[in-house]
Amino acid sequence: MVHKKTDPKYGLLRGHIPKALLKRFKNYCLENELDYSQGLEDVVTTFFHLLDKGEILSAKTRTLTIADLIRDWNLEELARLSELPVENLQAILEGQRPSNDDLIGLGIVLCKDNGEPWTTDELVEIRDYSFSYVPDLSKNRDSPRVP
Repeated sequence: MVHKKTDPKYGLLRGHIPKALLKRFKNYCLENELDYSQGLEDVVTTFFHLLDKGEILSAKTRTLTIADLIRDWNLEELARLSELPVENLQAILEGQRPSNDDLIGLGIVLCKDNGEPWTTDELVEIRDYSFSYVPDLSKNRDSPRVP
């Protein structure tokens, strides 16, 4: 029987994590009757599967804002393609929180660096991460917003 330790198809992964996270990982392995090696493989595999499917955003993506995604666009062209008013796009660039309708329109046009389109869910996650500290108190563009 070949063990993972001597199997050339496997490599060693090692690092330090917060004790609370370590305890949670050990409990996960215990509850699922897994050794730590299999538990780590399961967790890392699941993470990358979700990342590849776009169900979670990478740390790099979480630092983006919707304004970052539209900053280099010609606003008139983006407005035409997304069917959004130029005023909405300008407000986003000025730091205002995009509405759900804004994100739906932008989702039709915006693409990631690899050419794949941004999904509306991804754009919502970017917006909500960027504005997690700012409540959306208004429902229309005519109301004042907290920047």
